[in-house]
Amino acid sequence: MFRRILVSSLLLALPAVAAADVRVDVDRHKDFAKYRTFTVEIGPLVRTDGVVDEQNTLAETRLRQAVDRELQERGLEPNDTSANLVVRVSGREAERTQIISTGWNHYGGYWQARRGYWGRRYGYWGYPHFNDVWTRRYVEGSLIVDVIERNTGALVYRARVTDEVDRNLDKQIAKAMDRAFKKFPVRELAD
Repeated sequence: MFRRILVSSLLLALPAVAAADVRVDVDRHKDFAKYRTFTVEIGPLVRTDGVVDEQNTLAETRLRQAVDRELQERGLEPNDTSANLVVRVSGREAERTQIISTGWNHYGGYWQARRGYWGRRYGYWGYPHFNDVWTRRYVEGSLIVDVIERNTGALVYRARVTDEVDRNLDKQIAKAMDRAFKKFPVRELAD
């Protein structure tokens, strides 16, 4: 009974423990204060089977709106004709398998041997233990956000966000874009 309760509580706690992996690279030699406008291009969105999902207008709209919101909050304005920056967003999904263990094998024998004789005397080296192991399959999504200077074609900012795909895609995309642009050098807004 205790074991079932423990395993159930571990399963409930696992999604809360996992966190997104965010990697950011910035060209520190560029003056981000001169950038005023941007345009968004959605690149390839690759499904778990490796096929480019060209017809997924829902994802494209969701990504475009999230980028627009993040950059407008940072003082830039959208402009499709003569933007200073081109923001290219691409994504990929992959199936992953996680090995989960209770981890209750705590090597009690070593500590019993150090404490005294009784562990060897009764024919075992430590506390009774169990070590359940099972696998969990999930879908992992990665978004790459490239911010490119339109005039030179130079990459000035890149962010990669990797996380487990959730059921609420609107909320998850908004969070991913917030994480992607968290270290984006903010332009000084005129009062």
